[in-house]
Amino acid sequence: MVFRRQETRIGVRAMLLTYGKLDVSELQATTQADVLVAVDAGFRVVDGDRVVYEEPSFPVVELAWSLLRWLDQPARGDFVFDSMSFEELGALTVRRQGAGWVFGSVFVPDIASDPVSWGEVERSVRAFTRRVTADLSAVGLDATDVLRYPPAR
Repeated sequence: MVFRRQETRIGVRAMLLTYGKLDVSELQATTQADVLVAVDAGFRVVDGDRVVYEEPSFPVVELAWSLLRWLDQPARGDFVFDSMSFEELGALTVRRQGAGWVFGSVFVPDIASDPVSWGEVERSVRAFTRRVTADLSAVGLDATDVLRYPPAR
């Protein structure tokens, strides 16, 4: 009989924020606000081989915009997604827990990722926002304009 030692160090597991093909069918105009709320995709938060949260129609562009703002805050606290598409705050959360960070959602309060390091949070968020940027460009939208901050008035 062989026993395997299981590591429980923070940051060993890879976090993945992923989504399917961008759905632009509801997009009526190309202003920043229109793109933030009208472009969505099936979205998943994956911790290793475990799905933490899944939503078939999620505002991934608005999430990317919000995550970029959060990463730019020098005194950053927890991330709680405040979306124009959901009445509830926290469709996605990234909260400090002990020495690490956990991903979760208000829609599945009993499920959360294992704690990961800040480096893993930043890696997974930046990979997600890079993909959103590339996919916006691929459908002919100006990703720089859409993801800029502050929004145009």
